[in-house]
Amino acid sequence: MKRSRAVRRTGGLALAACSLAACAPLVRYTNDLVDPDGERTLFTRLPATVGATAGFAVGVPLDIVAIPGAWVVYRSQPRETRDPLSVFLFPSFVLWKVGSLLGAPFDAVEWGAWRWWQAPVPMSDEEREAIERTWDERLYYTEYPVTPIYPLPGTEAGPAGAGPTR
Repeated sequence: MKRSRAVRRTGGLALAACSLAACAPLVRYTNDLVDPDGERTLFTRLPATVGATAGFAVGVPLDIVAIPGAWVVYRSQPRETRDPLSVFLFPSFVLWKVGSLLGAPFDAVEWGAWRWWQAPVPMSDEEREAIERTWDERLYYTEYPVTPIYPLPGTEAGPAGAGPTR
């Protein structure tokens, strides 16, 4: 009996550790839930925004209580990588994202009733370039290094590694 309880506890801790390692997709999803320029309608965005606002408001007192521990974390980081907002507002940030998940059931209903059968909005080349330029400037998706496969302007394509030809 005691052994199975220990196994369950260890498995639960391992599951929690694995879920904490993958928070980037969750953050992107919660950003999409409240994004007015995204594909979600007010039916989804309104509950997500209300939940996010309430979560942030609940987190502010926790931020105040956590200041001593946050100060230690902040001072232990290298000076060039310190970000005071992400350290001192960590509880608010987490509760903001958790609160925005209030829109997830509405998003599921909206997807099932509307979005899954709608064709994607066509995007012009100018719009695509503007989005890619924004991603490059804001360093989005830095985990995906991009290697150009086309020749630079003013050069002709030659054999791989041959360099520009004139």
